Amino acid sequence: MSRYFLLLLLNLPFIIAAVLSAVTHYKLGRSSRRRLTVQVIIWVTVLIALASAEPIYTWLFSNELTTTEPLSLFDVVQITAIVVTFYIANRTRLKTQFLERRLQDLHQELSIRLSKD
Repeated sequence: MSRYFLLLLLNLPFIIAAVLSAVTHYKLGRSSRRRLTVQVIIWVTVLIALASAEPIYTWLFSNELTTTEPLSLFDVVQITAIVVTFYIANRTRLKTQFLERRLQDLHQELSIRLSKD
């Protein structure tokens, strides 16, 4: 099995989960269409970059623009860790936004109730 294919297989579940999460947040009304579009574009770009890693490396090596060795197993693990970290950071940002919105709504409700008294 090619290391490039392994790289794609290891990262594909996180990319699919991120896109599904963005679509779900949009459908539930938690995010705007613009945010959905940006999120999908970012994750599709990551997918395209991972899928085109081998052809880019082959082209660079054939044109003698690089003399490095092909992707090592450590590189696969490292790139996967970067994608996972990006996924976790994105999920944390979404949860923080949701909590901020909820806190703002609770504060507004509390202000309304206190003003009635």
